[in-house]
Amino acid sequence: MTESTLTGSPSTETTASTATKSTAAAGSEEINLLTGFKLMLPFARTGWKAFSAAAVLSTISSLAMLGPFWAIYRAVDDVVSGEATRDGLLFYAALTAVFLILQYALAAASEWTSHHGAYATLEQLRLRIGERLGHVPLGFLTSKRSGQIQRVLSDDIERLELFLAHIVPDAVSSFTSMLFLIIWLFVVEWRMALVSLVVVVIALPIMGIGVRIGSGKLSEYTRSMARMNSSIVEFIRAMPIVRTFNGTGRVFGETKAAIDDAAKYEADWGREFLPLFTVFYVLVTSPVLTIIPFGLLFWHLGIIDTSSLLFFFIAGLGFTLPLIRLLHVMTTMAHIGLGARLVRELDEADVLPQARETAFVDGARIEVIDVGFSYENGAGPSRQVLQGITFTAEPGTVTAIVGPSGAGKSTLARLIARFWDVEQGAIRIGGVDIRDMPMVQLMDQVAFVFQETFLFNDSVAANLRLAKPDATDEEVVDAAKAARAHEFISALPQGYETSLCEAGDRLSGGERQRLAIARAVIKQAPIIILDEATAFADPENEVALQEAVDGLAEGRTVIIIAHRLSTVAGADQTIVLDEGRIVEHGRHKELIEQGGLYAQMWEAFSSASQIALTAVQATEPALTGEGVAA
Repeated sequence: MTESTLTGSPSTETTASTATKSTAAAGSEEINLLTGFKLMLPFARTGWKAFSAAAVLSTISSLAMLGPFWAIYRAVDDVVSGEATRDGLLFYAALTAVFLILQYALAAASEWTSHHGAYATLEQLRLRIGERLGHVPLGFLTSKRSGQIQRVLSDDIERLELFLAHIVPDAVSSFTSMLFLIIWLFVVEWRMALVSLVVVVIALPIMGIGVRIGSGKLSEYTRSMARMNSSIVEFIRAMPIVRTFNGTGRVFGETKAAIDDAAKYEADWGREFLPLFTVFYVLVTSPVLTIIPFGLLFWHLGIIDTSSLLFFFIAGLGFTLPLIRLLHVMTTMAHIGLGARLVRELDEADVLPQARETAFVDGARIEVIDVGFSYENGAGPSRQVLQGITFTAEPGTVTAIVGPSGAGKSTLARLIARFWDVEQGAIRIGGVDIRDMPMVQLMDQVAFVFQETFLFNDSVAANLRLAKPDATDEEVVDAAKAARAHEFISALPQGYETSLCEAGDRLSGGERQRLAIARAVIKQAPIIILDEATAFADPENEVALQEAVDGLAEGRTVIIIAHRLSTVAGADQTIVLDEGRIVEHGRHKELIEQGGLYAQMWEAFSSASQIALTAVQATEPALTGEGVAA
């Protein structure tokens, strides 16, 4: 069953909790050769036919690689024994060339086949993850940075190509060529074969220790590199603010610390791994240390003949070289495994159970009934965010949700849009539990305006048409007017056709918010949720936003999350949250008269506003005086 057909009865278990648990478990697991291989193996199943064919071709190529050894050995043996002829030597030379051509042709065919399978696998993987992200809880996406998901979909998935297209054929080729050559050595002379394997017996434990050390340090090194990259990007992006406040030295000091930290891990890794790798490399490239002296001894004692001695000199000196490639394969697998873990986290992210049948929704009445919700805290105990939340929001009314930071306001708003499933209670729209609605139907009912407004690199009109691509120009203008955005849009260089790539940085926070509200209006959803929509508004924009919100209430159910209490003073009802519970509920005047938390918040807000106004008034005469003097 594909994700698009996933169905199920409403579940009271939040998928966010499960996703967080799996993430925490994955994050605590150290990546080594075995875990890296286990993480990457499932991705090879998609193109298993191509990878199997590549492995077969690589194996045959390894057999062909033995041909030149045999041909050269036969030619040298004929020369030493005095039986060499011109035609015979030319034959062996031609045979060597044929084997080499066959070896490289088969290796190229193996590479082509593995790359073809790898690219097809990566394409299907990206499409599958993209489809899955369309069905995971929206809270799963908002809990992650966009750059993190982008890195997984591009960089980490691309690293899998290294495993699928290169590591698989390299590993098969290295292992089989070494295996076939060792078998051949034993067939020719088992005692000399044992002597030849002495360096392997010594080198393999060293390789194992080196890989274990490298894998153990790799996780720390990768995390330090991620911190360094994040710090550098943040430093560059914040440069205007940093220089304005003369904080370049301090902030760069933090970036330098991250760079030094990454360099330290890299140096520590090198100090522990490189000496072992050096010893390993010397051993596997120096089988001559055992083959030549023991070979000459056995030849002197008559244990082997001249022909066998020549064979070991030719073939035995190179049979350990595949070990170097295997070491590269092993260390690379551990490195790729880190990315594979993140890819699998997205590929196996839990999806929201969705109803298959379209529900009959009677109006836009929102009922929040005894709702409880908690976030998982990694491997620790869950953190309760909301408890026993119950209220009703009627169509044509504005409901404000206020409270101190961390009270659960934004979480409650997101639960109404089903970013997650509630753990306790239910949320109904038009008498229907939102878990009984297909997600498409629910999204048709709800428009969400976030605190951070995302605008696409397109024209103003195209951004407003996001929810309704077929909206007419008249509908676009009407929505902009309803959001009090028409005036400043008309003042842009090309009006509604102005590219936000060029004008986006010149728009104020309040103007961007009004574009977001216009986008919500044009969607014509019966429910609009505004999460801190006035957070970045100056007084002028705040007035315009307030007028826009007042206009939205006509025939719609409006939910507003706000810190600026002045923007919600006219709400039909205000829900006051504190530590995840409703502590007060009523209209502005009623709540002021009660003298509770809302009244305290209003007094603090009014005092802060008065202080700001007094400060502005105090500076105006001085500025005027400077102007006159000038």
